[in-house]
Amino acid sequence: MADKDEIFYYQPGFTLIAAGIYTADDVVFQKSDYIPDGVEWIKQNVISLSPSTNIVRFQDGTNHSYDYLVLATGVEYDFETIQGLKNEDVLNDTNISSVYLLNSSIKTNELMQKLANKGGVGLFCENKTPMKCSGVNKKVMMLSEDRAKLANNRDKVSINLYSGGAKTFSSSVYAKVMEQMFEQRDINYKLNHQIIAVDKARNTAIFEHTMKYKENGQNKIATEQIEAKFDWLHVVPRQRAALMYKEAGLSVTNGDTDGNWISVNKETLQSTQFKNIFAIGDICGFPNGKTGASIRKMYPKLATNLINVIKCLEPSEKYDGYTACPLVTRYGKAVMVEFNWSGKPTPSMPCFSATRESYLNWFIKLNLFKPMVMQGMLRGLV
Repeated sequence: MADKDEIFYYQPGFTLIAAGIYTADDVVFQKSDYIPDGVEWIKQNVISLSPSTNIVRFQDGTNHSYDYLVLATGVEYDFETIQGLKNEDVLNDTNISSVYLLNSSIKTNELMQKLANKGGVGLFCENKTPMKCSGVNKKVMMLSEDRAKLANNRDKVSINLYSGGAKTFSSSVYAKVMEQMFEQRDINYKLNHQIIAVDKARNTAIFEHTMKYKENGQNKIATEQIEAKFDWLHVVPRQRAALMYKEAGLSVTNGDTDGNWISVNKETLQSTQFKNIFAIGDICGFPNGKTGASIRKMYPKLATNLINVIKCLEPSEKYDGYTACPLVTRYGKAVMVEFNWSGKPTPSMPCFSATRESYLNWFIKLNLFKPMVMQGMLRGLV
């Protein structure tokens, strides 16, 4: 295993830090406690790879050869694709935060409480480009709305979602559920509004609004720039896989090519170019599968398929696109979002409504997911 970072972050807990329930100590773990005996740990990151010669290069300049390679490096964050925003702005003493980073999750909790107590305008922005856990921004937004209500100050708080995409959720079923919930709770939402710039001095976010129309039978797109004031801005960073994958010829060649996403068979997780390479998780270039629940379904398939390839057999196991997210909708309630490639709900507990918010889903998020990840998934047991 090649990995320079000795810390494992339980990232689903970042939302609970923002909610004021978890602390940093609840999400930080030593990787050494979870690596099985017999595994060699190279505490360096790979900086380049040559799939045609089966060689990876480490930070110290040394080369290592491999017979088979599994890539699981996760995504890189870049806040600076938003003009006027620096990566450090979500960490420093500003009114801008992002729950995607540990320290900024702590800051998010502080800004959420300030908005609830003093009132004001909260803007929650997400991109039209792929992101892991597409529900996380909405969780922070709905918790903010509920916290203002619990502070008896809801009438002084304006909650606003600006999404660069054409839907509030990739699954049309859950998009409808979300939009109904927003309307019931007086949460404003605008689609096809991509954040492109921030004027920190004016507390203003600038968006590109995309509008489709027809002219003489031709499909066309018009754009306009609009501004929105904020007291608190919560942003989702631009996310992409490492550039080295594109440089190595492993990335997708259509769609979001700037994302450097690895081109894999979406069912077997095998590289489409090199049969001895597999990828898993956020870096995979397919539409679903960027949550921890997805990994739980992916890794047994990948392990079996890798063993098959080592035995000179074809990959036999197929990942069905399952993804899930306990979408926290308020303190004490959540909707268990579960769907596959089709976008249709695939509930683990069909006896409960797949689209209804409930305390049970909140309980699962709060008490069961963490032990399942830390003692189950990280040990290959679930």
